[in-house]
Amino acid sequence: MKTIVKTLSLVLITLFCVGACKKDNTIKGNTTLTGKWLCTGGTVSDGWKSYFVKATTYYFVEFKNDGTLGGTAFNDYKNYTIKDSTTIKMTKADTTQYEDYYYSIKGDSLVVSPRGPIICFEGCSEHFVKVK
Repeated sequence: MKTIVKTLSLVLITLFCVGACKKDNTIKGNTTLTGKWLCTGGTVSDGWKSYFVKATTYYFVEFKNDGTLGGTAFNDYKNYTIKDSTTIKMTKADTTQYEDYYYSIKGDSLVVSPRGPIICFEGCSEHFVKVK
């Protein structure tokens, strides 16, 4: 009888502990594109494998609420449009030249890589962190 009570108690405690633990799937931090982002480095390739290179100079991009771009990271481009959940279109001042960029935001980190018309076959990308 004591064995059954101990076993039942152990099972109940285990079920309670497992039930109390849950995975948090929410993204932490700021997940909006608008704002100022500081470059931390980029992914480059030697043609064989990709690797991260830490930024050695200070440059940033600012995605403003009105669709204009600021900063020194993409200084040839003056405007941006969010095309879908993974693509930003950056346009030069004359509006005839543009570049689509893949983007991904996870928490306070932003990764941007060219998607076309100029593309990077080696998987190059720029990595940014949100400035608070």
